[in-house]
Amino acid sequence: MCPDNDRFSDTSFSGYSDPFPAYEEPELQLKVERFIEENALLERGSSVLVGLSGGADSVALLSILTGLAPRYGWTVRAAHFNHGIRGVGAEEDALFCRDLCEEKGVPFYLETADVPAYASENGLSIETAGRILRYEFLGRIKKKTGSARIAVAHHMNDNAESILLHLVRGSGLAGLTGMKPERDDIIRPLLAVSKKEIEDYLDEEGLLYRMDETNLIPEGSRNRMRLDVLPYLERHINPAIVPTLCSMSELLAQDEAYLSAEAKARYEAAKCEGGFLREPISLLPYPIKTRVIRMALAEAGAIVDIERVHVEAVAELLEARTGAKLTLPHIEAWISYDAIKFGDAKPMPPFETPLRKGLIVTPAGLFRAERLDGDDFERSRLICYMDLDKLEALGEPPVIRTRKDGDRFRPVGAPGRRKLKDYLIDRKVERKERDELPLIACGSEVLFVPGHAASETVMVEKGVTKRMLRVEYLGRPAESE
Repeated sequence: MCPDNDRFSDTSFSGYSDPFPAYEEPELQLKVERFIEENALLERGSSVLVGLSGGADSVALLSILTGLAPRYGWTVRAAHFNHGIRGVGAEEDALFCRDLCEEKGVPFYLETADVPAYASENGLSIETAGRILRYEFLGRIKKKTGSARIAVAHHMNDNAESILLHLVRGSGLAGLTGMKPERDDIIRPLLAVSKKEIEDYLDEEGLLYRMDETNLIPEGSRNRMRLDVLPYLERHINPAIVPTLCSMSELLAQDEAYLSAEAKARYEAAKCEGGFLREPISLLPYPIKTRVIRMALAEAGAIVDIERVHVEAVAELLEARTGAKLTLPHIEAWISYDAIKFGDAKPMPPFETPLRKGLIVTPAGLFRAERLDGDDFERSRLICYMDLDKLEALGEPPVIRTRKDGDRFRPVGAPGRRKLKDYLIDRKVERKERDELPLIACGSEVLFVPGHAASETVMVEKGVTKRMLRVEYLGRPAESE
């Protein structure tokens, strides 16, 4: 039977919907796309590594970025970090992330670590330890893959939680400015969307995700803020508390940017090795002074657990006498004459290592020693040239070590020997640095103090010296790479 051709004419469809409608991008994807463009988070043709936990937020982030990738020429990769906390549940999270990435054709990277052990060894909270190790892992994978950015799934609610946490901890104006769309090589494409928008997107797209049951336990400051405080504020104080806090943070960020720029200029002018000069900072207005202190602490490595009370304590320490010190989370501050210094709170133990030819590794840094003929040498506070005949005449094998009681030193050009301690005090070397300074010595005779002077005892003499030992201090391993 022949079909009725009139049924298939163009006009016959006027009362019907298109059986093959054009694809409409999800509203959330369009919103995130605008946010990425407005903040220049990803350039066309670049690559991005997604921190993928398997939870709702990171699954949404991966889905949105892979949806936008063809239009912008992005290469999307994903990395999952297993914290070693939740046992079988964590293993299932990792398998879920692997399968999701395989389904989307996204390269996947996985690492497992014992976060509780790391936290215990370093005196950190589980939350802080996990954050440190997770970002260290993401940074390594970024470098390994040549990715341009690391994308994390922080959203508007996370930002509000952080603002409130900083507020109750008294961290100052900088903490109240909240999260930024971009920090170094880390971007937050979801920062302008709420948790509810993310959940609605996942429902509309039919996307599965994993639920971390530890996020539902009201333990830890962030979980309590998420589960108890913010919901209470929404119900009883302000239904729009999340966008209100985020809007406030944007306004405060402008004030903080101005004050921080002023503080940075003052800090750079007062900086010295290991800290900053006390007098110019002590005279500053308090809001600028405290920002300088925070900058110095961050530069010294105290990037976690620093609160307002610690900054105030350092501000008071500025007026103390030489030798006064203050123990802070993960770091120590002390007064050294006209400066305040910052360093590791764990002192380096005494050591002694034989001086030999070649590269020598010590707890205080690297040395390199080589034998040379003749008497021609270059002058440097980090290089010592010793007359080998004079050295051998001392009768004891030379060593690299930390100082001991009874050490004597005769710097080149000095009229005689003196106590090493007195020499270092005259040069305004503070106690902590004196205790950790590497020396070259034969018995109690100090032959070389790197960064300061060599000894007259083994000095090379023009026309007299036939054989030399050249010893160079290369610094600590991190400084030598």
